[in-house]
Formats: sequence, C-alpha cells, structure tokens
Amino acid sequence: MNSCRSAAVSAALIQQRSDMKQVIHPTSSVPAAHEAAFAAFILSNGRAYKTDSEEYQRRLTLFSTRLTKADALNSRPDKLWTAGATKHADFSEEEFARLRGWAGRASPTLGNGKASSSGAVALVQADALPAESTRWSTLNSLKVRDQGGCGSCWAEAASTVLDAHSEIYNSPQKSFGAQSILDCTPNPHKCGGDGGCQGATVELAMNQVLRRGVQSEGEQEYVGTDMSCKKSLLQVAGLGDVSDSNDLASEGRHDARKGDAGLKVGMTGWERLPENKYAPLLRAVAELGPVAVSVGAGGWDLYMGGVFDGCPKDAVIDHAVTLVGYGKDQVSSVKYWLIQNSWGQTWGENGRIKLLRSETEETDYCGTDNQPELGTACEDGPASVKVCGMCGILYDNVVPHFK
Repeated sequence: MNSCRSAAVSAALIQQRSDMKQVIHPTSSVPAAHEAAFAAFILSNGRAYKTDSEEYQRRLTLFSTRLTKADALNSRPDKLWTAGATKHADFSEEEFARLRGWAGRASPTLGNGKASSSGAVALVQADALPAESTRWSTLNSLKVRDQGGCGSCWAEAASTVLDAHSEIYNSPQKSFGAQSILDCTPNPHKCGGDGGCQGATVELAMNQVLRRGVQSEGEQEYVGTDMSCKKSLLQVAGLGDVSDSNDLASEGRHDARKGDAGLKVGMTGWERLPENKYAPLLRAVAELGPVAVSVGAGGWDLYMGGVFDGCPKDAVIDHAVTLVGYGKDQVSSVKYWLIQNSWGQTWGENGRIKLLRSETEETDYCGTDNQPELGTACEDGPASVKVCGMCGILYDNVVPHFK
C-alpha cells in the first residue's frame, strides 16, 4: 500500500545536493544500519520509493522506529516470540489499521435473536479433548492468502473456513470465492465497517453464502478491490433481510431454511460460538474443522515467529483470521492457538502465527474493547464489550456446518 502523500521534496532541500548527488537526509537520527536494512527491504518487497523524496524519508522513519521497537522486544530475557521487519514495517498506523479491516462485531444484547441451539457446539470440559490438534493444518484448501491493501480479512477468513469445511465434508469439494463474498455481502447496519474493502463481518459473510450463495474462486478470482456483484446473488425471492443485526448477533446455530442456496453445496448452517468461552472454541477446531476467529491484531506488525503474547487484556478486536489448530511449543513448552493469517506467506511463520493459549484465559485474561466503533460495532452496537484470551481470541468465533 503506497502513501497518498506527495513524493516531491521542497526546492530548498533539492538545492542542498552535493556534487555527488547525495541528499542531506532530514532523518539524520536514523542509524546507518537501519538505512542499509531499509534499502534491502525496498528491494525485497518491491517498493518504488525515490531516495530523494519526502515519502522515502517518512517511510524510512517508520521502518527505523519499528526496528528499534523490535530490538527492544528481542532483548527481553523471557521472550516467547521474535520481532523484526515484516512486510508491513514501512506502513503508517492508519495503513496498518486499514489492512486489518474487521472480522467480528460488537453484538447487541444477546438473547434477542432467532438462532437455534440445536446441534450447537456444547460447553465441554477442555480436559476431555486432545492435548494437541493440528490435523487440519495440512488441508489442501488452507493455502495462505494475501488480501493486499483491501480490508477484506472478514471475507478471506469466511472463504478460507468454508473451503476447508467443504474439503472435509463434501465430495466433490466446493469453492467459496472471497471476491464474491466481498462484493455481494450486504451491510446496511455498517457492522465492522461500510462493507467490501471498508470492512464487514464473518457473520454477514456466512449468512450471505447460506441464504443466497456465492461464486467460486474460479468464477470470480480475488482482485482485492470492490467490484460489482452478480445480480442473482443480490436478489432472492422471499429471502428478506439476510443481514439482520440482532439475529446474527445471537450465539448458537443459524440453520438453513428451505430453498436456501447453501443447501445445494452441503451447507446446513453456521454457528456463532459462546462468547468468551475457551472449551467450545477448543472443541470446534478439534472436532469440526477450522474456525473463523476475531482478534486484535494491532501488535502483529512485528511478528516473525514464536508464541505471540504481545496483546494487552484491553484489546481492540479489528481483524479476522482462521484458527486451524492448537498445540504446545517445543521450544518454550507453552501452549498456543495456531492461526492462519491473510497477509501472504512471507509474513510470520509461513503466513501463520501462534497465539499464547491458557485453559484459564476466559477468566484470567479478560479486558474491555473500549473502542468497538474502530472495528467491531454495528451502528446500533454497545460502547464497549468484554473480550477474553490473548488478543481477544475468545470473543467472537464462527464455524459453518455441513452435511
């Protein structure tokens, strides 16, 4: 994502060039090692900054600031993860926030919706489940995606999870195109954003696919910009409002109705797991398949590897990703959630991140998202919500159901 600021420098600065055509950098406080690292970063990430431009100086400063922060994080004696210059090391905070888009929603008061509890993931004891579950991590459909500069994490997470469950339960496997989900999912209540690349929710995406259907990846390839939706996916006789915020906020199953498009591809419904509960999420990913989870990813810009523990209890939930399993780290012996992101395979551990996990996190690691309007709230949503788990991972999670 490129800056919208001008790449030109002032005439006064240009006149300060030496006979060697070198520019006197206003960012002289940047260490020489950081500037050399930035030159390598530009080449490896295909940036096109001109070294005599204002943008170059601004990006270099952002990059140097992140390297300084990474050095401090890596100097901790008890560190569980390694920080460094990821592909977003030259992004501004605003650009990084737009990249995260949004995954979930700050729900209205629960219990007012129409979700069914029939067949829902039950509350179970965590000790009744396997100590480790990574069997889904090698599914053919779990190819790491790159959402680009579009805030489409919600659509990518929904598409990834649906593709994975179709591979597990369907024969032949079906494809659920992220671009079609991005373009066709209505968002009249502005849940998680204004829709499309400006953000929406996994719940809205799941309901769109269940009620109206979606084109496959082959029919509409992902391009990472807002496009027109196929008319037949917008108009379904007698369907009603597929994006009713009260209905979609409810915990439990949202089952298919007669005539719903999802039934044709084996999808019988989708489920919003119990809010801020550890065992149901553990069971869902262990027994059913990958789960779309909502997280606060504001601190992920430096993640290179290891078990991430860098989120405070008060996390702003602003990103959608795919939970593919859980386990115990062989190096640190701490437990983790295994997450697949949509920022490309060069980010993190081949496109994935391990989040610190604890059986007691639903009580011992809870805080408040005090700014749901920055990514979680619908227009009618609350001013704050309780979030539990590292990066708020227990707050808002969605799993589809197939035959």
